[in-house]
Amino acid sequence: MNYLKSAACPCMYFYQSLGKWMIFVVVFVISSGVMGQKVIESNLLGNWANTGTGAWEYGFYEDGAVAFSDFWKYKRVKFGRKQTEVVLENGNRTIVLKIRQGKNGNISIVRDNEKGEIFHPCNGKDFVAWEGVDTVSFSKPLVITDTVTIRGYIRNLDKVTHPALRGYTFTCGYNGLLEEEEGEIVAPVDSSGRFTLRFVVSAPQRVLLEWGRMWKNIIVEPGETVLLYADASDWKVFPDVSKEEMINGKKDVLFMGKNARFHQEYTCFPYPLWMRNMYELREIARSDMEFLRLAEADYLKSVAFLDSICGKYPNLSKRCKESIENEWKYRFAATLMQNQFNLRGSHERFDPGYMEYVNTHFSVNESLYYFITRDYQTFLRDYTGYVDSQKYRYVDGIGLVYMPDDRLYEVLRRLKEGGMFGELSTEDIATCERISRKMTELSRQQITDTSAFQVAVGDKAMLYDKMNTYRSLPEVWELEEVVTREHELLLYDTLVSDVLLKELCYTRLFVTGMEYDHKSLAPGMMKLVDTRISNPILNRKVKEASDVYQKIASKKLAHEASLIDVERFSHILDADSLWQALIEPYRGNVILFDFWGSWCEPCKDMLALMGDIEKVFENEKVIFMYFAYSSPEEAWKNVIKEFNLTGKNIVHYNLPPLQQQMIVKKMEVHGYPTYKIIDKAGNVTNRVLEYPLRPQSVINEIQAELNRR
Repeated sequence: MNYLKSAACPCMYFYQSLGKWMIFVVVFVISSGVMGQKVIESNLLGNWANTGTGAWEYGFYEDGAVAFSDFWKYKRVKFGRKQTEVVLENGNRTIVLKIRQGKNGNISIVRDNEKGEIFHPCNGKDFVAWEGVDTVSFSKPLVITDTVTIRGYIRNLDKVTHPALRGYTFTCGYNGLLEEEEGEIVAPVDSSGRFTLRFVVSAPQRVLLEWGRMWKNIIVEPGETVLLYADASDWKVFPDVSKEEMINGKKDVLFMGKNARFHQEYTCFPYPLWMRNMYELREIARSDMEFLRLAEADYLKSVAFLDSICGKYPNLSKRCKESIENEWKYRFAATLMQNQFNLRGSHERFDPGYMEYVNTHFSVNESLYYFITRDYQTFLRDYTGYVDSQKYRYVDGIGLVYMPDDRLYEVLRRLKEGGMFGELSTEDIATCERISRKMTELSRQQITDTSAFQVAVGDKAMLYDKMNTYRSLPEVWELEEVVTREHELLLYDTLVSDVLLKELCYTRLFVTGMEYDHKSLAPGMMKLVDTRISNPILNRKVKEASDVYQKIASKKLAHEASLIDVERFSHILDADSLWQALIEPYRGNVILFDFWGSWCEPCKDMLALMGDIEKVFENEKVIFMYFAYSSPEEAWKNVIKEFNLTGKNIVHYNLPPLQQQMIVKKMEVHGYPTYKIIDKAGNVTNRVLEYPLRPQSVINEIQAELNRR
């Protein structure tokens, strides 16, 4: 037997036998720069899980490997009779693996001459029965700032043929610290199916991973690195299938990292889908208590299902069990509190037994679930909103007590103590407090008879009127904002004891208040922020939001003539006459009427779209006429500045309250925003504008009216 080494191919040997030359591979060595070739034995291709722990630790593929939550290249692969030596390379890092074939399709791997471990093939399609007990809990939320890294390998991407399943971007959706905040990170998937994305989180965070038709929810922690694997060739298209079924029908995802076990269990958990929402339950419930019993039955059914899974898989990790348990628990809680929107009238309330059940079974002090369970945020918002709607404000020695809506008396008392308004006596201010409380009581009882209010004021009408004149003073209205916010904060002081959760609620209150008012915080309010919010990240979030509105306020209006001086209409007290005076300068034009409010989120969503519509008609005989409702001057101007809603064919009106009501009645405004098209003669047309506003539909309707003879 003769062996001759080939100079041209150092990995090949020639064998001569019976006068014939035959070629076979004895050793195959490949440099790190060669990818896309089969450089690994076919029996090693695929994913390998540690037999002792169940964790996926290695993946070997034709074009590279994954290990330790990262991508690796093959630096060298050396095949031998008993073992294969694989050297992996990632930048300046290298690891040496010595792999031997074992029994039953298993392999043993020795890494860097450490103790060898046994691995078995894994694919992630089934709910995993892990070995050992995992009692690890989530870390306590501290609201810090750290980066989460998610890497992934979508194998066989080139084999996908159905257009619905192809996708060359991977998306991670997440919630911010406040319920209203949502973020999205998009990473390109390269031709080999690999991607990497990074984003900052402040606490344990539930995120939605999406690629093509793959949707997976996982919970990540600050500083965590996750690597996931999916085989694109396994994905199928099912017609007429719900998103939930699509989620639960696809289990071919593997996770690698310190929390891989939890991610694997959480994504593979066989969710039941029988919990009904508020609308479904309300269709069949004849009372609040029946609604509660029906929702509870759905929840208890889910609890029984979870117990059965735990019986079948006794090693289910603590984090997975608690996450699922509380996810269902607070979905139930959120459903109960969402039911308040079915109450008739603004002052209606639940049956006492209903809220007794809520207060007994659910907590408003779960800061962890604020982050990892979206329904908990919904529950907390609606629970505190319901309590607030009942006008409970503070606790005295007996219980929760009504707080008056008008707190001018408290503002004046504080200013008097500081040396102002010496002409007002302490008795005068106390009298005004009694009047405010009485008026609040009458209002809560929905008594609208003016004589009742006159009786409440009595012979103190002049005093009450005098005090109301102080509202125009800057120091009064600024302090009035502070006092109002203090009493709003008292709600959370009363209900919430968890320090972090309380500060999160404070933060949400300040930020949403700015969104509502559309203006920055005054110095007195900023001092209140510093007093109440000690967490530096939350404190900074409030101030960053204030800076946004400060920058908006400092912008100069591009076309100031768009803001109409309404003083010249102040003498008109008839709705028809007022309307004619407002539109008279624009006869011969088609008018788009928009009735909106600076406090109205749908209104502002629509205003953000109007710029594109206005540009279409900037050289046409079209006027965009905006009427603000119950909008303070500063907030009104800030919205206009934010959305750049000025121009030669744009006019804005912010009429006094009485005249606003006249326009509401005249134009039959029943909701906000309201849109109408007015023809060239000044008549309101019957053209219907779609809601939510679709720019092209509005353009079409305006153009049709322009073309009408």
